[in-house]
Amino acid sequence: MTTMRTDIARLQAPTTEHAQSQKGSVLVEFALILPVFLVLLFGMVSFSVALYNKTVLTMAAREGARAGAIYVANRTNVNTKNSATTAVTNACQNALISFGTAMTPAVTFNADPISDKQLTVTTTVNYTGLYIFQTLSISAQSSMRLE
Repeated sequence: MTTMRTDIARLQAPTTEHAQSQKGSVLVEFALILPVFLVLLFGMVSFSVALYNKTVLTMAAREGARAGAIYVANRTNVNTKNSATTAVTNACQNALISFGTAMTPAVTFNADPISDKQLTVTTTVNYTGLYIFQTLSISAQSSMRLE
């Protein structure tokens, strides 16, 4: 068993004038680095959420194009566009992340999908991030041939 010698444990390294003048330097360095670190952290979070929202919009545009491209007897442009808009809205309903107001996607179509034999769905949403991206327009587009 080892015992601790109390006379050695009480000894401290002698403090010099140089060591005493360095006491506040860590706090100053931390104060200089903290804003840069916070900007990087908030930037990463905002950018990650923006990428996630882009993925959600891409999937919603694909679902909308697929819902509009499915064969329906006596199809009209209004029916095609309504079914595609409903599919996009349902896909985005609870999936988009926002740090401000709720985001609702705007859906646009090509001029006349019936005569073109192809439906192109474009979804756009305005994203408001955490202090970094004030307003960023995110859009996605998908095209499918009508059946």
